[in-house]
Amino acid sequence: MKIKDISSERFTQNFVRKGLRLERQILAGAIAGCSSVACSSSIGAPDKEFFASRLNSRTEFEVPKGAPKINYIDLFSGGGGLSLGVHEAIQSVGLQPKLVAAYDLDPMALSLLKTQFKPLLSRATDVSRLVDFTVDHSGHSVNFVSEPIIVDRELNDVRSQVQLLVGGPPCQGHSNLNNRTRGSDERNRLYYIMPAVAISLDIPFVIIENVVSIKSSHEDVTKIARNLFESAGYGVQEVIIDATKFGVAQTRRRHFMVATKTQIDSDLNLANTVKQFNVPLMTFDDINYNTPQLEYHSTLMESAPDLSQINKDRIKFLHDNDVYDLPNQERPDCHKDGTTYKSVYGRMRPNLPAPTITGGFNTPGRGRFVHPHEARVINIREASRIQGFPDWYWEPCESLGFLGAHYKKIIGDAVPPPMVHPIIFALANQLMHEVI
Repeated sequence: MKIKDISSERFTQNFVRKGLRLERQILAGAIAGCSSVACSSSIGAPDKEFFASRLNSRTEFEVPKGAPKINYIDLFSGGGGLSLGVHEAIQSVGLQPKLVAAYDLDPMALSLLKTQFKPLLSRATDVSRLVDFTVDHSGHSVNFVSEPIIVDRELNDVRSQVQLLVGGPPCQGHSNLNNRTRGSDERNRLYYIMPAVAISLDIPFVIIENVVSIKSSHEDVTKIARNLFESAGYGVQEVIIDATKFGVAQTRRRHFMVATKTQIDSDLNLANTVKQFNVPLMTFDDINYNTPQLEYHSTLMESAPDLSQINKDRIKFLHDNDVYDLPNQERPDCHKDGTTYKSVYGRMRPNLPAPTITGGFNTPGRGRFVHPHEARVINIREASRIQGFPDWYWEPCESLGFLGAHYKKIIGDAVPPPMVHPIIFALANQLMHEVI
């Protein structure tokens, strides 16, 4: 059956000035919600100002007392990019989010998530140890070879109490930056943990985030995962989210697989619905120019790394000559004559979104990470804002013992929180019906 497009009738967002605050008003099916931020920018358009101001101070949400609670689990959670996005989006439609469980291999990343969201269950562990299952990797079988069983006793205790499972399985095996192993990496198969846990715990909604190139993986990961979900009674839709269309000043695209067991909105076309929440393009200067002083002291957040003299000279060349790409003669020999990406040693453009942020953002030889106005690479705070994290999110980090490497890994590995907003908005009506 062809899915009808009902998005234009039932899903809208508006941005309205209310005194010194900006409101984001969301209509998601039968649900209406509102969030607001202190107006702290001067971009002009209220929607652009909202997303810039969101990075400067905490967003306030109108969540009625006694509003339905959405319990969720975050697998491969990292430092909480998806959890922050889920929290903001659920509150934006007037519901209450609760992180029930979070698991990740990185204990430092998990310490930040635990501080911010206080999950009932959390452990720094290999996520594959939570569930036992067998998949026919050839794709010939649409079912699990052996049915998934939760082997973690604590996690098994939340069966049928969780409405939403989110996760971003490690994607380096699919990344376009990983030419050596792309399409044949063992990490690709971690993707199947998501349907295994969802089916084992009877979780009705699942959102899986990954790089776009997962669609061309050697194992046909998404097709196999779709078959596993559908054989268990889920409906599955896939959508590509472009970060620049949802308030993130970064050219990052991600693939999302969304599996739902409920049939309440069987006519919902997810790809068309998320478009209703598009906002205008955000640029580097929109979010990183004349930023307010941090409300807490953090030398690490705003300090630029000490580079080698030759890299300082390369950065100086870019600014002295007002160019954005380092010419061939200024590059190291190994990066000359088209043997690397043009963006390496490049300077960001102030009037465009930043390129995709990686964990190497403080090294000019790892990408286009030179500041557009100053002769340096971007710092941790700027990279974080490009990724869509508000400044307040990192306040606990120094007391948690964070070093620069911890910030860089968490920021580089994260999914920008606003990228999941339109998907949660599209599912909001179904989520609410699941808990009332």
